[in-house]
Amino acid sequence: MEKTLYCIRHGYALHNKLFWDIGPRAYSEFKDTPLLEEGFKQAKRLNKTWKEIDDIQLVIVSPCQRTLDTATFAFQYRNIPMIAKDFLIEYPLGGNEICNHRKDLEDLKYMYPYIIFENNRPNILPWPNKRETVYQLEDRIENLLEWIGNRRETRIAIVSHSSFIGQMKDKKIGDEKNELKHCFPYKLKANYSSNKKFISLTEL
Repeated sequence: MEKTLYCIRHGYALHNKLFWDIGPRAYSEFKDTPLLEEGFKQAKRLNKTWKEIDDIQLVIVSPCQRTLDTATFAFQYRNIPMIAKDFLIEYPLGGNEICNHRKDLEDLKYMYPYIIFENNRPNILPWPNKRETVYQLEDRIENLLEWIGNRRETRIAIVSHSSFIGQMKDKKIGDEKNELKHCFPYKLKANYSSNKKFISLTEL
C-alpha cells in the first residue's frame, strides 16, 4: 500500500527573521512564534498556485501558531479535515527553545475551532528541561508514519517545521543558511505492508 505525503514547512515566522538580528536568542526569548506578513502571503500564495491542492484528503498540522495559521490560509475555502498532532512540533522539544512551545490546548481550540486537536498529551504541554535528542525526534517521526498507516486517506498534507521535515525526508537537520523552503509541498511516497506497517519513505 502506498500513500502520497506532501510535507509543507510553515510560512516565514518571527523567529526566522529575528535569528538574523539577535542569533539563537530568537529561539529562546519568544514562545510559540507567529507568522509575519510574508508568511501569511506565502500560505495564501500556496492556496492559489498549488496544482495538486484539491487532491489532498487530509491535513495534519503541528499545533504551533505558525503552522496552524499556515494550514488555515494554505487550505482556505476547501473542505479538507485538519488534525493537529503534538508529534509534529518542531525539534527540539525541551531546553531553551521555547519558540517551539505551543499554547495550551483549550486556548488553541478556541482560536482554531475548525481544527481537530487530537492529542494524547496534557492541555498544558510539559516542557522538559533537557533538550530533545535526534533519536527522540526519530521516535516522533516513526509515530507519525505509523499513525498515517492507520488512516484511510492516501493523499495527505503535513504542515510542520524545517528540522522535523528535514530529518524525516533527508535524515538531515539544516541550518539557517541551508533551509527548506517556506510553504513548499515536498512530495514523498510512503510504503506500507498489507497489515499497515510502515516500510519506507521515498522523495518524489
